[in-house]
Formats: sequence, C-alpha cells, structure tokens
Amino acid sequence: MKIGIDTQSTWGRKTGIGLYTVNLLHALRQVAPQHEYVELSSGRTDEMRTDQRLRWQQLELPRRARAMRVDLLHVTGFDAPLWKPCPVALTVHDLIGLLFPANLPPISRFYWSRWLPRSIHWADRIIVDSQHTKGDVNRLLGISAEHIEVIPLGVDKCFRPVKDEGVLESVRDKYGLPQMFVLYLGTLEPRKGVDTLIAAYADLAADIHHHLVIAGKRGWRTEPLFEQVQALGLDHQVHFTDYVPDEDLAALYSLAQLFVYPSHYEGFGLPALEAMACGVPVVCTDSSSLPEVVGDAALLVPPNEAESLAAAMLQVLDDHELRAKMGLRGLEQAASFTWEETARRTLQVYEKML
Repeated sequence: MKIGIDTQSTWGRKTGIGLYTVNLLHALRQVAPQHEYVELSSGRTDEMRTDQRLRWQQLELPRRARAMRVDLLHVTGFDAPLWKPCPVALTVHDLIGLLFPANLPPISRFYWSRWLPRSIHWADRIIVDSQHTKGDVNRLLGISAEHIEVIPLGVDKCFRPVKDEGVLESVRDKYGLPQMFVLYLGTLEPRKGVDTLIAAYADLAADIHHHLVIAGKRGWRTEPLFEQVQALGLDHQVHFTDYVPDEDLAALYSLAQLFVYPSHYEGFGLPALEAMACGVPVVCTDSSSLPEVVGDAALLVPPNEAESLAAAMLQVLDDHELRAKMGLRGLEQAASFTWEETARRTLQVYEKML
C-alpha cells in the first residue's frame, strides 16, 4: 500500500497538528514497514495564511498525491480536498472554529466556521482524537457515527521525568525560569482560558512561593493577557517564554511543581498528558475531551471559574503527599496512550478504506 501523508504542518514551528503528524508517521513506519509512506508538503517553513492553506489543500496537495500515484491520502488536519485522486482520510482534531467563531479574526472566522464544516464532508473517512469530538462532528455536522473513527493520540517516549540536573539547569537558564513555578503550555488565544489562570494566580500570589510560567506561541488576541498581568502588578511573577521547541519540553515540564490547563475546549489536550508523562501533577478543566484524557489522575474544575481554579491549585501546592500521588497516577494514565497503538488503529482505517 502506498500512503500519502500531508506533512505540511510539520514545517516551521510545530503545534498540535504538526506533532500529531510527525509522531503518527514515525509510528506507522515502525509498526507497518511493509507499506510505503509518501510525505507531501509544499516545503514552506513559514506559517501559512488562510488563503495559502486553501490553495495547498484544495489544489496542490491532491495534484501531488496524483503525481505520486498514492493509493490513499491522509490529510492530518484542516480540510479535505473537493477533488480527490484517491480515497481520502481526514483527521478532525476539533470543531473550535465552529463553536468559538467570535474568538477568530474575520478571515480565519470564515475558514474555520464556514468553509471547514463543509469540506469535512468530502472525506471518505473521518478520524477524531476523542469521543467528545466524535459527538461534535456527528451532532453539529450531521455526519453519521459509523463514518467516524475515534483514535486517541499517544505520548512520545521523550516525555518522561528528567533527572539530569545539567539538562534541567540548562533549560532553566535558557528561559530565565524561577526555582518554583506553576506551568501552562499551549498557544495563547482566548479559548485556552489563560486569562482565568492569571486571575486565579493573582488570588494565590501572596500565599505561595511559586511564580507562573506561561509557555507557547502567540495566537490571536494575546495583548489583553499582557495588559492583565500589568494591571494586577504581577510583572515580576508571571513569565512568558514564547514558543518552546520540542527538545526542551520534557525538561520544562519536569521543572514545574504543577501544570495547569484551563482550556474551555480541547479536541484532545495533549499537553496535559505530556505533563503527566513527566510526573507533574495536573489541574485542568472538566470541559470537552479533557476528562477522557486525564481520567482520575488530575483535579478537574469548571472552565472560567478563577476561584475554583485557585482553590485546586492551592490544594495541590500545599500538599506534598497529594502531589506525589497525583504524579504517580499521572504516569500510569499517560502510559496507556502510545503512538504505536495510534498507528495500528489508523492503519486499520486505511485497510477498511481500501
């Protein structure tokens, strides 16, 4: 079987879809080396504008798939092409643009809330990361449940507790990290609930010795976060690192005393699982797919409730025994999510399609 994989998302600064694509492709080659995997990309290393992404996925990608004579094309994120030279599998990670259009710039709003829901119907098979996203695709887009396969993501083996003091101190120095801190990692955008985290931290700042580290690239509407920190007088206690490359992530997680993920909506929520794999206790919201991912290994709070979030954070930071128990439960939970299993189940979808 000759399988074409859309790898455009792996170029430049990788975020969720890029990491998914890299790990899935690597695992497919490990578990099923008898097949040929053809990487299809434009070679652009900069982030694509909406119009550029449309051109790539609707025109250039299917043309390259036809030129390479692949038996099947897997689009690992965004939209399926209208013209298909072969059967197309599409991974739908979430329907954020449809559910939260007000959080997006005007052009992106059209793409995510109008174009994308239509183009999803063009795929021959849809893969989703969670049961929650399957429910959204079924309920909001009218796609039958039988047409949707739930395949959870995995955790890369590089995510494990880092004990090497030299590595830890190197990463601490690189990003100017304090000795004790609470960590958030993810793109900075309204949906992620970072404003709620800052408000919750402000309630705790006088009672704890921990700073707050906010890591991740800037998305849209990020300026209010910096203004919020200044207005609360937390400039010296809240640290923004910007984008952190893959090679530093395990050490970054391992340095934190607590990982907080206050997102309003996630198709999966991989950073919470990565933190657990590094032995870090996790506090996250009880919204969307996150309860599926973290199980009973994290403390769950409602989204947009700074007071509840602050109470959960303080509970973990004040209780050494609880932190240790949560760290062990998190390691067990993360161990049940592997990229090899993701690849095996994805391969089953390919075989059904052909």
